[in-house]
Amino acid sequence: MARCVRCCCCVLVLLLVALGVTAAVVFVRNRNGGGDRPVPGSVDHKYAEALAVALQFFQVQKSGKLVKKEIPWRGDSAVDDGQEAGLDLSRGMYDAGDHIKFGFPMAFTATMLSWSVLEYGGAMEAAKQRDSAIDALRWIMDYLVNAHPSHDVLYIQVGDPEVDHKCWERPETMSEKRP
Repeated sequence: MARCVRCCCCVLVLLLVALGVTAAVVFVRNRNGGGDRPVPGSVDHKYAEALAVALQFFQVQKSGKLVKKEIPWRGDSAVDDGQEAGLDLSRGMYDAGDHIKFGFPMAFTATMLSWSVLEYGGAMEAAKQRDSAIDALRWIMDYLVNAHPSHDVLYIQVGDPEVDHKCWERPETMSEKRP
C-alpha cells in the first residue's frame, strides 16, 4: 500500500513538472516574440470573435481575488481557500457549474491551453486574444504551484463534493466550508 501511494505521488509530481515545463516554454516564447508560425493575411473577424467568446469561459470560471474584472457580474470568491492548511489556494478555476476545484482537470486544461498557445499563438495574437489565453494559463499555474507546497504533498481538490454538488449558487455568495 505504501509503495502504491509513493508511486502515485511520484506520477503526480512528474505530471506537475511536465506541466510547469510546458508553461515555462510558453512564457519564454511569448516574452521573446513568439517564434510562432506566420499567419497569412488577416484573421477572419468571425474567428477572432469566436475565440474571444471561448476564452471568456476561463474568466467566468476564475476563483479568488479577481485582478481584472473582465466579466462585470463576477466578483471575488473563495479567497480563503487553503487557509486551514496554511496555503493560498484561492486562485484556480471551478470545475463546472459548481465550486469545487480539481487539480487534475485544471492541469489538463493548462496543458491543452499551453499547447494551443504554442501551436496557434500567432493566430491568437492576430486575433488579439493571446494575452487572454496567457492570463488564464497563469491563473491556473499559480494555483497548481501553490497546491504542491513540498516534494511529498499535493492538494488535489478544494471543496466538499457532497455539499457542493447540492448547492448551486454564485461563487461570490457561497458560505459553506471549503476543505
